Amino acid sequence: MKSKAAKTTMLAVLILLPSLVSAQTHRASVRGTVTDPNSAVVAGANVQVINTETNESRTTTTDEDGSYAVSSLPPGPYTLTVERDGFKKLSRSLSLQVNQELRLNASLDVGLIQDSPDDIYAPAEVLKKDSASLGTVIENPQVVGLPLDGRNFYELSLLVPGAVPPAPGSAGSVRGDFSFSVNGAREDSNNFLLDGVYNVDPKLNTFAVRPPVDAIREFEIATSTYDAAFGRNPGAQVNVVLKSGSNDLHGSLYEFHRNAALDARNFFAPGNEPAPKYIRNQFGFSFGGPIRKDHTFYFADYEGTRSREGITRVTNVPTLQERSGDFSQSLLGIPRDPSTGQPFQGGVIPSFFIHPIGRAIAALYPLPNRTAPFANFVSSPTQRDDNDHFDARVDHFLSNVTTLVFRYSLGNRRFFEPFAGPTLSAVPGYGNDVPRRSQNAMVGVTHVFSPKLVNDARFAFNRVASAVNQENQGTSVNRVVGLPELSGNSRDFGLSFITITGFSPLGHEGNNPQDTVTNTFQILDTATYVQGNHLFKFGADIRAVQQNGFRDVQSRGLLNFSPFAYTGVALADVLLGLPLVTGGARVDNAQHLRSQSYHFFFNDSLRVRRNMTLSAGLRYEYNSPPVDATDRANLYDSATRSLVPVGTSGMPRGGYETDKNNFAPRVGLAWTIGAEEKTVVRAGYGIYYDTSPLAPGEALYFNKPYFDFNLFFPLPGLPLTLSDPFPAFFPFPLPDSAQAIQRDLRTPYMQHWNLNVQQQLGSNRVLEVGYVGSKGTKLLSARDLNQPQPSALPQGLPFVPRPVPQFDEINTIESRASSNYHSLQARLQQRLSGGLTMLASYTWSKSIDDASNFFPSAGDPNYPQNSYDLRSERGRSNFDVAHRLSVSYVYDLPFGKGRTYLGDDGAWSKLLTGWQTSGIVTLQTGRPFTVALLRELDNSGTGISALGFGANDRPNVAGDPSLGQRSPERWFNTAAFTFPPRGSFGNAGRNILDGPGYHNVNASLVKNTALSETMNLQFRAEFFNLFNHPNFNLPDNFLGSPSFGQVTSAREPRHIQFGVKLLF
Repeated sequence: MKSKAAKTTMLAVLILLPSLVSAQTHRASVRGTVTDPNSAVVAGANVQVINTETNESRTTTTDEDGSYAVSSLPPGPYTLTVERDGFKKLSRSLSLQVNQELRLNASLDVGLIQDSPDDIYAPAEVLKKDSASLGTVIENPQVVGLPLDGRNFYELSLLVPGAVPPAPGSAGSVRGDFSFSVNGAREDSNNFLLDGVYNVDPKLNTFAVRPPVDAIREFEIATSTYDAAFGRNPGAQVNVVLKSGSNDLHGSLYEFHRNAALDARNFFAPGNEPAPKYIRNQFGFSFGGPIRKDHTFYFADYEGTRSREGITRVTNVPTLQERSGDFSQSLLGIPRDPSTGQPFQGGVIPSFFIHPIGRAIAALYPLPNRTAPFANFVSSPTQRDDNDHFDARVDHFLSNVTTLVFRYSLGNRRFFEPFAGPTLSAVPGYGNDVPRRSQNAMVGVTHVFSPKLVNDARFAFNRVASAVNQENQGTSVNRVVGLPELSGNSRDFGLSFITITGFSPLGHEGNNPQDTVTNTFQILDTATYVQGNHLFKFGADIRAVQQNGFRDVQSRGLLNFSPFAYTGVALADVLLGLPLVTGGARVDNAQHLRSQSYHFFFNDSLRVRRNMTLSAGLRYEYNSPPVDATDRANLYDSATRSLVPVGTSGMPRGGYETDKNNFAPRVGLAWTIGAEEKTVVRAGYGIYYDTSPLAPGEALYFNKPYFDFNLFFPLPGLPLTLSDPFPAFFPFPLPDSAQAIQRDLRTPYMQHWNLNVQQQLGSNRVLEVGYVGSKGTKLLSARDLNQPQPSALPQGLPFVPRPVPQFDEINTIESRASSNYHSLQARLQQRLSGGLTMLASYTWSKSIDDASNFFPSAGDPNYPQNSYDLRSERGRSNFDVAHRLSVSYVYDLPFGKGRTYLGDDGAWSKLLTGWQTSGIVTLQTGRPFTVALLRELDNSGTGISALGFGANDRPNVAGDPSLGQRSPERWFNTAAFTFPPRGSFGNAGRNILDGPGYHNVNASLVKNTALSETMNLQFRAEFFNLFNHPNFNLPDNFLGSPSFGQVTSAREPRHIQFGVKLLF
């Protein structure tokens, strides 16, 4: 019934607001003033804009003040003509970019129309004279010309000022996915648009489909003070425009190949061991043309990727003697007989002591293949990544005033990772299958009511189906070794996660299996209205989101064996069948999340004077809390100190009250200075709300009785054994964990502000320098509301006293975090001129917060050490980079036919014709990281969360922890860190040390050979990390680890990719 009401409301809004404008626009506009030779305005002049690819035309006339405006134009090449009796006809060729507001003034000469001069090319406007929005358009020559490892064009977003790569190990960057942060916003605060419609996986706010490079016309990354037409997220607005068909047939056919034989050796790879396997092929095509000339056009593309990569892990496994109970030669020492406390005679456990299930578990390990102490096994199983993508688009001109467009995009990925994560099993057999299928479809109707009013209605559908399943899903390894199964569902079958101190863990990742299908329905109705010097935009963006799935956390259980328990050797405890702690969950928590959003805005771009434009707007965003479709969920209620079913007893269906006052004003000023109009001063301010990912909303499903997790431990006279590791009856059950949501949870928001100056240098080059700042408020974070006070109780206790004794941790989602960002940014950009396209960006910045994301990253858990002392969490953001410089270029070498040098028909001319080079140079300082204690130590005595929260203890620090001379062997001063007294928190702050910087050069060399006037064959050689500079990962930041303070891994060394393309 509620779903029907929501759909009725959406339909009503569509009917009642026929002239509303889309909340995200990808279309362009051109406006200006027409004058005579004496600079007097010319009223009543006819202005026509014609798309030279499709012959679509739009016509208007100048007002009494000589002004004109043509809005809602698709990006592309155009011819603009101006005619008026008594004047010569003026004709200009121009190119409009995505979301561009082009100012093009025209001066008419006195004379007859038939005496008009030939068409004159108007260089692309490099200054933003009518907008205070900060952003950069990545044009087609850059998209197709720059070297891209994996051909992911989204990586070019890092070329713009203010953009930095994600924190290592962040939720949005794992498994080869791409994310980034911009101007202090979190990585999940970016909004991805494809042809103006929503292209996001709302579970983590990453992109949904990724078209291939050859399908992209261009894309814009708007980064600050964009107008009220944009919203949903306060980070970057990544606005991608796909190619469309034209009156001419055009397309491409290509293959790219990368092979380990062409790669350098990783800095840390052992020289006496073979390099791991790597081979990747990417192939595809694109083509577009007319179905009916001047009326109907098509475009389609396909790209396939087939990648096979050996992933190397070095770990420690039991020797054949240790597996049989013989520890006489073991580096781990001699185990003790737990019944006597004395070492086993000769270091050998008698065979009658060995438990059959323990023996079977030990036998799961492979045998050593190296002699290195505590690193006696290396493997390189194959990671498989198969990806296919397809797009189809049809444009149809129904009449001179109505156009139709349809597009469908499909991405299908089959990914297998042989190792599930850095803290999980490091021996083969326990990886993950990660399928992902994404779809994005759009139908649009554009109607020109008059030269002043244009309406664009769009209907979009977005679906992302993703899963993470354990390797060999359906095979019960537990049954093979003799362990019981917690779940009778075959999707949960596998091996319990088993940790054995001193050796690689065994078993499958505890978070799996998980499966999610998320549907997003979007209705947009777009319009622009021109009245004199006003360009009005006003509109709505209405969406309904459905997420159906499951996540069977700990459905196979866990077992922990520790040297602090029975024998002093964890593996010996396994053989005796004596775990320290076990646990597991019985799940019945199928997910059916539902959410709606209603966004409305109004914006006016007013030309106050000929050289000054003021933009002002207001946006309103209503986002309903994600709820379960059947209200089958419980949450912790702090008032009653109990779990309460949602929708009852005052507990809102989504766990918190709807935030209804999300008004976001925007204002911007662009002031063009000087008679030559080559300098623009711009300033802006705005408030931007953040639609959070759906993943935190899954907290609804992790309370009893739908999620029943239990820990088990030995008791006096009641040992815990492998014969019954998950007892159905346990006399002293521990309190349950609970999930809670702040009752008055607010929508996070950021404030943007900037002041910058643009200076035109020549006809195609612009220099921009400015200050950019932001402040994040009410950002999502989590903490334990039931964290106990620090205690000196013995380590290893499964339970510690808590303020609410009937519960273990109470993990609470809150809108309490905040951030600050300040930067100096500079951009030098040259649009295609003399064969050169170039973009250089520099950012000097500092970002501070108390939580950089809702989810953890490699260098910081994003969870407080002390949930009652949040001020101590204030520090540099995980993604903070003080200095970052990127320079990219595409250059057609000036040799050969038609070029500056050797332009004749000689042999050298033929040899040197068609060569092109391109590259990306990146220099950045290191990002911060937090020094912490090993999680299992629980030095503060505040408890280790059963679900992975808490136990984020930090050490004490004295003196300067930084080193003047750093090396991989000693990256920081480890002597500055010490263990705090048992039962206390350390005084070390969050993110107080810098990791390694990043220096990289990617380059390509391209040869174009003309096969005919319309066909070109292109050979490409692309070099990534050209100079093979070792770019180190973060050092080991855990005090108590054997490699504490050492860098033990590096990013990829130099590798080479070859490609061939047929262009027509």
